[in-house]
Amino acid sequence: MMVDRVEFRYIEYYGRNYPLVPLRLLGSNGKLLVYALVDSGATISLFHRSIAEYAGIELGDAKPVYLAGVGGYVKALLKRRVDIEIEGIGRLMIPIAFTEYIASDIMILGREGFFESLKITFREKDKVVALEKPRGHITLSSKS
Repeated sequence: MMVDRVEFRYIEYYGRNYPLVPLRLLGSNGKLLVYALVDSGATISLFHRSIAEYAGIELGDAKPVYLAGVGGYVKALLKRRVDIEIEGIGRLMIPIAFTEYIASDIMILGREGFFESLKITFREKDKVVALEKPRGHITLSSKS
């Protein structure tokens, strides 16, 4: 059911609460459920390379890039169009960089594509992150 606005309670991870959002990566192996950190400080979404393999996302056409972060540079493969699905929001096409140089149990949702497609509200006091499609927004899918 599409509601155009969903709220997710923060999830405890190693003793602290974080705005983690459940989403499904849509690949040739079907839909892979992962939890990703909504990170306004990240320019691009960053997932461990093994996630692409589990989901059946082909990286042969991905562009090798070096991404700068707090810990320096990481080598990654940038896939410009990755199909994801968020319950209540629907499908979005976002760029994701896949790397071996990130923990395999945490994915990062960055600004490019994700923040640009949604209105995102952090309510830190309530430990809630809200995602909302702007009025008139057309959800992208792999069929477009």
